Amino acid sequence: MDFWSRLIGGASPAPKKKATPNSPQHRLAQFKSTYNSLLIWHNGDGVSVDAFAAEKTRICLRRVAELLNDDTKGPTPHLCIAFSATSRLLVIVSRLASAFANDGITHEALGICGLLIDREEEAFLEDRGFAEVLPTFVRSILCAEPEPIDTDAESDMLEVLFGIASRIRLQPDLLRVWFVPQSHNDEGRNNEETFMSSIAKSRSEEFPLFYLLLSYVPAEGRAGEFARMGLLYLIESAAHSEELERWIVEGDMAALMASGLGALYSQLSRTLAFSYTDEESPTILTYSDNLLPRFAPNAEETTSPEYQLHLATFLSSLVFWQDLLGHCVSSDVKQTLLDHFQFLFLQQLLYPSLLESSDVDGGSSVAVLTYLRHILEAIDQTDLVDLTIQYLFGIQEPAPAIDPLARPTAIARRRKSESLLHHSTSGDRISPHLFNLADLILANLHSRSQQTLAATLTLLSVMFQRQHPQAMTLLLKTRNPKKTDKCRTLGGQEKEVDVMLSMVERIADGGSLDDAYDRYLQDERGLLEAHPCSLPLLMAPFSELQAATVSKHGHTPMKQHTLAVEDPVLKSLLSLVENFFLNDVETNLALTQVVIDLASCGYTKLEGWFLTDPDKYIYDDSQKSHTSQRGSSGTTADDDVSRVSTLHSTVTIARCEPSWSVDDVSPVCAALDRLVRQVEAFRHDIQDFSLLLSECRGTIEADEDVRPDPRMSEKENRKSTGSRSTSPTRAMPIPQIGSISERLRSERLSGSEPRNSSPRGRQLEPPSTPIVVGRLSHLRMSSSRSASETSSRAYSPSPLRQDSVASTPPKPPIVSARPRGRLLHRVNVVGKNVTAPRQAREVSGSEARSMRSESVGPEPTPMASGDVSLGHLLTNVVILQEFILELTALVEIRGSLFEEVRYA
Repeated sequence: MDFWSRLIGGASPAPKKKATPNSPQHRLAQFKSTYNSLLIWHNGDGVSVDAFAAEKTRICLRRVAELLNDDTKGPTPHLCIAFSATSRLLVIVSRLASAFANDGITHEALGICGLLIDREEEAFLEDRGFAEVLPTFVRSILCAEPEPIDTDAESDMLEVLFGIASRIRLQPDLLRVWFVPQSHNDEGRNNEETFMSSIAKSRSEEFPLFYLLLSYVPAEGRAGEFARMGLLYLIESAAHSEELERWIVEGDMAALMASGLGALYSQLSRTLAFSYTDEESPTILTYSDNLLPRFAPNAEETTSPEYQLHLATFLSSLVFWQDLLGHCVSSDVKQTLLDHFQFLFLQQLLYPSLLESSDVDGGSSVAVLTYLRHILEAIDQTDLVDLTIQYLFGIQEPAPAIDPLARPTAIARRRKSESLLHHSTSGDRISPHLFNLADLILANLHSRSQQTLAATLTLLSVMFQRQHPQAMTLLLKTRNPKKTDKCRTLGGQEKEVDVMLSMVERIADGGSLDDAYDRYLQDERGLLEAHPCSLPLLMAPFSELQAATVSKHGHTPMKQHTLAVEDPVLKSLLSLVENFFLNDVETNLALTQVVIDLASCGYTKLEGWFLTDPDKYIYDDSQKSHTSQRGSSGTTADDDVSRVSTLHSTVTIARCEPSWSVDDVSPVCAALDRLVRQVEAFRHDIQDFSLLLSECRGTIEADEDVRPDPRMSEKENRKSTGSRSTSPTRAMPIPQIGSISERLRSERLSGSEPRNSSPRGRQLEPPSTPIVVGRLSHLRMSSSRSASETSSRAYSPSPLRQDSVASTPPKPPIVSARPRGRLLHRVNVVGKNVTAPRQAREVSGSEARSMRSESVGPEPTPMASGDVSLGHLLTNVVILQEFILELTALVEIRGSLFEEVRYA
């Protein structure tokens, strides 16, 4: 029966195979079911926003996100993702999240958007509907009330926007979807305010993604990072779209960026004073008078948390400016940014603050000079550096004429630049052509305020290190060497070194300096090799190779030159050297750094201003007769023998140590010799001066020796301490602290690319904001370092202490058995009285031109005296000794490294 029934009725259909639970088809079925549930809460007329609907929508969105995650992890085909593209899931999700304004729904919706945006197989970002609804979704998040937006949701939102900008950068064709420019007619120009308001509103609607990212540029954390990087990508994309390029040039992005930077600069305090907390108080100030409060009570201190926060925010915005310029492929967009930076920041804010600075109002000079130093430290983008330097020094290049055949973008950029120039020059104000940064620096070098002097000298040091070619050209009077100028001989080199070493020995009054000097030689070699001007000089003499390397590294070609003795800046520095024992420690540390920076350039000849001119060499009769005898011995031989004899006599005279008259001594060496003579007078007049000086130096070194190095791990510190404790005890020489440029300061900002290490293992670390705290950090004045926003070079612990106080087991800092009151006794010191010129804010146009023509402030009176504490005097004597020793090593290394010594 069954057989006939099957034969007559036919075979029954086979049962359908069910999809496996994890198959793409099963996921797609579930996905469609969940999608249909979402459509229940969504329709074209609106969304039900009750709590039940919100919870159901959040559950559905979470389920959608889970299915999409599973689909992306599985093999192709990704059916759920394909269905999401055809059903315009992103548009539905964005509308739901905008309508509900619920934190849970927002979080799930952002997760779905971020997941689908990263998928490349489907064109989710080509959906114009999503490009229109996404800004509404983002604005609903930003305008959520009554509670502010959650930090995580804010970061997720900016991450989505960044993902879109990143895809646009990789696929410029997407700009046609997200950027829809509109033509603006001039019908509404009768009411200018209304017209400009409508233009601004329409621009935000033309490219909402751009303005959403721009609004979050000042934000901190992940949100700010995503916004800044996304904006950089959109700026970079302008190179692929002339419409976007012109839209940026004609828009208000550059004005908003420049205004924001100016607002952050305006938040900085107008008066500033360098100060130190109890923990950060430098050891080198223990004996000095620097800890006494001598600044105005209304001045903000550099240790203030508000100051450090505002400065960090301003510098981060400045760094973003140079990042923008670095990502600008379009020259017109880059020039637009530079124009607004000049007219709205340099001209409207920075230069007026420099012009109005004064020592009378409680430290405004210190503030603006410090801010300018931080600016020059922070920026390294060539165009931005050149613009800043050229404007502040009053250098203006003529603008090229408008080419009628130029691109519309270029013409629009020129029109906007001319409009900015017209508005900026409409008022009556002093321009840098009348009173520039060089005049301000020269005026402040004659200031009576020690903090102003320290800030000015530190600014000079930064400029000589980071903008060396421009600083040498714009700040100093130089002259090119003549063909008849001679190089110093080998004997002259040895004589100069011996003279300077004798100065150090006269200060130290006994003791060995060999080990310390050897280490100075190593340090100065590393310093000279790292100088930005040394690279072409140390290369093989192939002009093409040198030119290619110079072009690659961006160094401005320089020529051999020497400083003019009558240079106003050099005269001002020498005047400060004359007052070395009256100056504050910060001033002397900054002063020594400037002199080292000037002498470190291989193109700057030392003869004349630092070393004795070889034309002034004097040889005694015995040296001349010996040479003439050597030369006459070969007169009867053939020409070859005669030439050899002449060469031998030339080599002989080059090896002879010359002498020179007192009037021919270089200005720098003469000033140092006068200081050394004062030290000898102090030793004669002050009882136990040598012992007190040794105790002062020992206190500084002992404190460095016992404090753990914050840059070393605990294990390394224990190892270092153990090695010192097991070292053999021997006779202790006169204690020597480290090099002025290394152990008495760490704020060396080289214009060249920083090195990871040097012969003594220096490592890059952020400096502190106060001058001395940063420059003395290697002595471990404090247990912690202040935060800073600029990169700098710091130095490792000095191995010099292994030969002095470090050769004995670790012990607490030396405390003098003599009464502390002895160090507070006042000592009369003779120096040079430098009269401060008129302040910049009191200078009219005619007065400024007069100062520029004179190029120097009022002539100082011959001599003056002042009272300082004995401890302050001892500290400055220690600095002087190490400064001269460093200069000596610098001269010796230069002679061999740059081949400045003549052997014949």
